[in-house]
Amino acid sequence: MASVAVFLENESDWSATSSGSATRYALQAEKVNIAIQKNPIQIAAPKNSPYLFDLGTYKPVITINGIVDDQSSGNSVSLGSTAFKLPTAYQISRLSTDWWFDTTQVINLYIQEPDSGSNVSYFKYKAALSTVTIDYKALSEERPEFAMIFFAGRPKAYYPHMTIT
Repeated sequence: MASVAVFLENESDWSATSSGSATRYALQAEKVNIAIQKNPIQIAAPKNSPYLFDLGTYKPVITINGIVDDQSSGNSVSLGSTAFKLPTAYQISRLSTDWWFDTTQVINLYIQEPDSGSNVSYFKYKAALSTVTIDYKALSEERPEFAMIFFAGRPKAYYPHMTIT
């Protein structure tokens, strides 16, 4: 069973019904993978060990796998006081052509931490969508599966229950 703990928001979706308004989806994620690629430089030195330079560059890549409905359920899920609707397979497939990341369209990816009581904790990434895959299985009653790959920046962490003094 998938749990909804990943949320996707386009702050100003120009493909939305009311152009320029926010579009928010709650993804039914089964797996979230966050890989951070570092780019150290290795320079070969004759008759010596190679020189290594780590300039601190990195590239976070987030992969999300989950399930999606064919038909709209009309259901939504809240993250704090904001409602996110459950997308259809069609809506997810359109993200690759309708959403892009630039100064006019900011895409936020929220990954909610496990429930810690009355507090909501999550990571918020600014992300650019790289790949969307929808997997339909022939002669199956199962819901379609999806995979999404995002290139992201450093996350902002929201831990309202933790205070640093």
